[in-house]
Amino acid sequence: MSLFVKGLPKLVPPVYGCWAILEAVNVAAAKPATVRRTWEGTDYLLDCYITQHIKDEWLAGNIAIGDYVLVEYLDQDPNKAGVLAKVVKTW
Repeated sequence: MSLFVKGLPKLVPPVYGCWAILEAVNVAAAKPATVRRTWEGTDYLLDCYITQHIKDEWLAGNIAIGDYVLVEYLDQDPNKAGVLAKVVKTW
């Protein structure tokens, strides 16, 4: 599902699962993670919720800024994005 942004001629990224790069974490924030995803050559920053597992792994030092993460959208709503897991880079 892609959405048009009012006044802009181009589409915004689809709102379903994607890979993104972890840009920032503040576990005390309402949306603790900021991720960057690239779609059609443009970078988009997105504030996300996180799972308890992601929080625990962040606090343990097992997830770092720059890691790839899996982001899912509840009900295809960009305001309900959540980081679910770290993606292990094998390429």
